[in-house]
Amino acid sequence: MAITSIAKNIATPKKRARGLIITRVSFVNAKTLLSAGAFYILFIALVVGFLYPSLSNLNLNVYLTSSAVSGLMGVHLKDASSFSAFLGLELYSSLYALIWGGIIAYMAGASLPATIENGTIDLALGRPISRTRYYLELWLSAILAAVFLSLTTALSVWLSTLFVHNANIDWGWLAIAELIELAFMFLASGIGMLFASFMNASRAAGGAAIGIIALAYLMNTLGSLSDKLNWMLKIEPIYYTQGIQALAIHSITGWYPWVLVVAGLVCGIVGVVIFNKRDLPTT
Repeated sequence: MAITSIAKNIATPKKRARGLIITRVSFVNAKTLLSAGAFYILFIALVVGFLYPSLSNLNLNVYLTSSAVSGLMGVHLKDASSFSAFLGLELYSSLYALIWGGIIAYMAGASLPATIENGTIDLALGRPISRTRYYLELWLSAILAAVFLSLTTALSVWLSTLFVHNANIDWGWLAIAELIELAFMFLASGIGMLFASFMNASRAAGGAAIGIIALAYLMNTLGSLSDKLNWMLKIEPIYYTQGIQALAIHSITGWYPWVLVVAGLVCGIVGVVIFNKRDLPTT
């Protein structure tokens, strides 16, 4: 009896994704949050560009340099009539640290607990991936998100200058301002990862990280309004974020950004130590 063998087409198994797959997935998962942040940066910059020719004819300098506005914006400018100063108040003041730093803090804080909630952390750590690598890749995704928002801000500033005659933006100082704001967002990512290292609920961890940024903003505002509360300034991070000073008056304290970077590193390193020693909940 003749036996006929039938060749079967066996599908070739897909190759396992290599590289920074955890970083990529975390970044993509935050696309809605980052898109919203980028949209508002672009929207604010374009509105400033459109309205500045009209606003420059109004006497707003007294209002913009008042103590109340200085407290809310985290900086006291002697002259806020130039386009760079006006743009700095809108995009590089302490509000930038509060809003967009808060976005990065929430993203970092929610990233790790979210994988605990949906169970994907068990699948990832079941493969030859260490906890340290898993944590660092999630942290890297938050840092890349901060770079994305910084580049979006720089692009938005350039677009806004297209509507202003003689904008007189010093692009070298703009780059310095971006690096300073990036240093603050690096700190925000470290704060978020610190909370993520020991919390299991994504919203709670992200909210706690935002709470620290909001507390820093409140301390900065109160410290700027009253001499009796001036001590608050030196112990909160927004005081060391001189992005608007760089853009508007071309003057900064050189070691201030390093305070933010070192503080971010400390928070992130403490977080990875905690994450390596904690017991993960079973799903």
